[in-house]
Amino acid sequence: MEEAGFQVDMLVLYSSGTKLKEKIKDYASFYLKLLSAPLKQYDVLYINHYTLMLPLFIRIPFQKNKIIFHWHGEELVHNTLFFKAIRFLIKKTLKKNDIHISPSFYYRSVITRQLDINPERIQISPSGGIDTSLFCPGESKWEKHSLHLGFPSALTKNKGVEYLYQLIQKVPELQKKLKKDIYIHYIDYGDEDNHWKKAFYEYPIQLIRHVPYPQYLMYKFYQELDICLMFSKRESLGLVVLEAMACNIPVIARNTTSMPELVRPGISGELISFSPDIDEILNKIEIISKNKDIYTPAEFVRENYSKSSVVYFYKQLLTNT
Repeated sequence: MEEAGFQVDMLVLYSSGTKLKEKIKDYASFYLKLLSAPLKQYDVLYINHYTLMLPLFIRIPFQKNKIIFHWHGEELVHNTLFFKAIRFLIKKTLKKNDIHISPSFYYRSVITRQLDINPERIQISPSGGIDTSLFCPGESKWEKHSLHLGFPSALTKNKGVEYLYQLIQKVPELQKKLKKDIYIHYIDYGDEDNHWKKAFYEYPIQLIRHVPYPQYLMYKFYQELDICLMFSKRESLGLVVLEAMACNIPVIARNTTSMPELVRPGISGELISFSPDIDEILNKIEIISKNKDIYTPAEFVRENYSKSSVVYFYKQLLTNT
């Protein structure tokens, strides 16, 4: 928004720690600021993660400003009694002339279903977009007879780590078939007792462990890969997928939620079933490995998901608001 030429003041919840006492203190301070903030002085209120801003439920119905709600992540997916109650309160505060932004067409359907909003009132914009000057193709430092596969997600079942584990078991077989040395790159998220990490090393394959990167340095991880593996069950957008593709790395992803919007077979990567067997995954790896030059994921991202395109989107949106 600032790069689009608008003045932006922010009221943000910053975390001072992970302990319950610290979280209570952080939220209490943030909520007091929300209740007392001089909202009337702004032309537009841009609200991110509205589900966590309970004090605004009291104020928003009385605001005369134009209001933009940006929905993403897991906030409209949970179906516990608590989140159902929150959504009930949210619907009571929404007005017909509010602007709603979704990161993907998939998530637009979630917003429509959960909040009873006409899909025609929901704009599509990929969050902040991808900085293609930072996330860009790099020069490979590996030998041509090697193949580097990367798993950039947390080592949890929601992110499909079990498929990575199955792949690790099949690496010796795949190496013989492709006649290439295969390396598996993963990021050491989570605690030391993560049983998946221990299980990986039960097999005699070449694993490359990466310490967690700050988000703005993740390009260093992608640029070491030939193929990015995205086995997540659900993504409102899939920023990791876009970042990898911006580095010209084809992505293999499950055919679910927003992934078909990003992973175009033969262009930016390949899709696998929601519940794939290992042979399907191996087949897609083989297809990309043998035809890597035909994929143009970086071009796909530049044309559709770059930061500059998002700046233009906000300039048009706010100029006409």
